[in-house]
Amino acid sequence: FCAKGTLGDRLLRGDPIIRLRNRDLMVYASIKKTDLLSGHGDHQDLVETVKNQNLTKLKRVFLVHGETKSMELLSTALKDEGYNVTIPEKGGVFEL
Repeated sequence: FCAKGTLGDRLLRGDPIIRLRNRDLMVYASIKKTDLLSGHGDHQDLVETVKNQNLTKLKRVFLVHGETKSMELLSTALKDEGYNVTIPEKGGVFEL
């Protein structure tokens, strides 16, 4: 998976030139996508991981990595389970 606008996304789209470290570089590679492997758990894996925590001890869950839509769906699922979930704005500060 490559999020929209990332270097990986530009390579998958077949952009002939990419910008990396303030340099324009020609792409000579042929890029192919596969959906066979993932280094991340899916939505249900993440929900189950949080559900294995003690609801009375886990005061808040912060979602800080991922696409906005995916984080919002995960937030809703966790809130439905009774968890206090926050998707902080970039640069947000919280006292724990």
